Amino acid sequence: MKIDCHTHIVNPAIRDEYFSKTEGYALVMAFLEKFEDFAPPDFSLSLVQEDSRLFLCPAIDIHRELAPQLKAVEERLHDTRIVGLKVYLTYQKGRADDPALFPIYAFAEEHQLSVTFHTGSCSLVLPTDNDMDGCNARYVRNAALAFPKVNFILAHMDDPRYDECIRIVHETENLFTDFSGAYEPGTHEGEDIDWAIATFKKAIDQFPDTYRKILYGTDFCPPINLSAISEFDTTIRGIFSEDQFEDIYYNNALRAFPRLREYLKGE
Repeated sequence: MKIDCHTHIVNPAIRDEYFSKTEGYALVMAFLEKFEDFAPPDFSLSLVQEDSRLFLCPAIDIHRELAPQLKAVEERLHDTRIVGLKVYLTYQKGRADDPALFPIYAFAEEHQLSVTFHTGSCSLVLPTDNDMDGCNARYVRNAALAFPKVNFILAHMDDPRYDECIRIVHETENLFTDFSGAYEPGTHEGEDIDWAIATFKKAIDQFPDTYRKILYGTDFCPPINLSAISEFDTTIRGIFSEDQFEDIYYNNALRAFPRLREYLKGE
């Protein structure tokens, strides 16, 4: 059984393609409104409501007023399997440790939600502020230390700052990471999977116990050139030992997303 902790399965066509290639559960990261002319139509809310295999992480636009967005999420908690929030750093200029964002984390703490940040390099097709400094993992660490009861996920292992990201995750109890989205065509990783596996392994092997903080995620969304699935299985086999697979594919997701753990209790 797998829990894919990072997808953009935002409409039925993408869902059907995804589950024709794999099985298990998937977390859906909703898109920002600024992506609507570049990304596929986003019906993630209704899709998650009708498909028990999917769980939702609504996007929070850090350039808009936060209170109405959080209120809208709160109103959906009773009828939608919401397990976290998504903040698109890099795409939106800002730092995770900016006190202006602290209401997001306070809300997450109140409702047992986790917060996934885009960190590092962006999609080659979506509009971005390209704030590579602001998305740095060290700022997320500061936020994690300020809110120790909230789990924070550094999506994409702060590409290309892999080594530093893993060190920060190792040192910070409530931080997790993934290498989702690595195999986008046109990137070094996408063109050379052996190089990617060796690079990720070098970073992760700095601290062998960090395998309990690594999440399985694909970033699946073919309309924006993210269609890799089997490549991630190959990568996991190339980095981790077989006795760690259950943690990578499943158990770590339950550690990182407490609300997900409640939904899947008994599965």
